[in-house]
Amino acid sequence: MHDARDADDRRRLEEGDHKGLVESYYGVILDRCRARLRREDEAIAVAGEVAIRLLSELARGRRYRVPFRVVVHQVTTWKIKEHFSPGRVAEVGLDEWLERAASDASSGLEDDSAFEALLAALTELEQLVLRLRYQERLEIPEIAERIGRKPNAVHQIHHRALTKLRREAT
Repeated sequence: MHDARDADDRRRLEEGDHKGLVESYYGVILDRCRARLRREDEAIAVAGEVAIRLLSELARGRRYRVPFRVVVHQVTTWKIKEHFSPGRVAEVGLDEWLERAASDASSGLEDDSAFEALLAALTELEQLVLRLRYQERLEIPEIAERIGRKPNAVHQIHHRALTKLRREAT
């Protein structure tokens, strides 16, 4: 069974059918999220995060040494764990603030002293990543290129920085 599925996955990867590939696993992803999360809306949200992560990695040309089904299950596990991380519960307003800043070009964070005060609790690298993300409005791959890191590493730095800020906000 796995051999046939793995062969079909490899074919889709070679053809560049990333959307079809991720869609073919969405039911499995959603079922795993439903099994671990209490609410349907949370399960759907986390499943969506998994799909977005997989699609973005594939779009950037990411290739894996293991069968894609293994990657799907690992990313699903990470996103479920991330959902239950302590900082996630304390999203006191930081996310709304950052979201507003990222979506409203006129609001900018350049002159926001509160933003700068928050950054003081972070490492230099974390500060740089957040400034590039929220002040210069760069996407993760653009930040990675600018600072000479891999996009996945930048994503992890970004996530770690936001987790620290959420902990500080509580």
